[in-house]
Amino acid sequence: MPKRPMPVREGDEAALRDRALEMLRRAFPDYRIVYGGGRWAAAAAGDPPTVWFADTPGSLCGQLFNAQLTSGGEIRSFQPETR
Repeated sequence: MPKRPMPVREGDEAALRDRALEMLRRAFPDYRIVYGGGRWAAAAAGDPPTVWFADTPGSLCGQLFNAQLTSGGEIRSFQPETR
C-alpha cells in the first residue's frame, strides 16, 4: 500500500514557498518572479512584457525553462560553482 504524503503545516508551506521563490529567482535572474493569490507568475523585460502564470513552482520552472530554451538563454546553477 503506497504511503500517503504527510500534510504540510501552514508554516512549513510558507517556508517551502519562500525556498521555491529563492531557487526560481536564482535560476532565472532575468525574470521578475512572484507568488500571490495561490498562483505563481513571472515577467520578462520588454514592451509589452511577456508574462507566465502557473499553479505550482514546478510548472512555472518548466515554462521559464522552455522560454530560455527557445530564446537561446542560459539556466543558472542552483549550486554555487567551486573551483
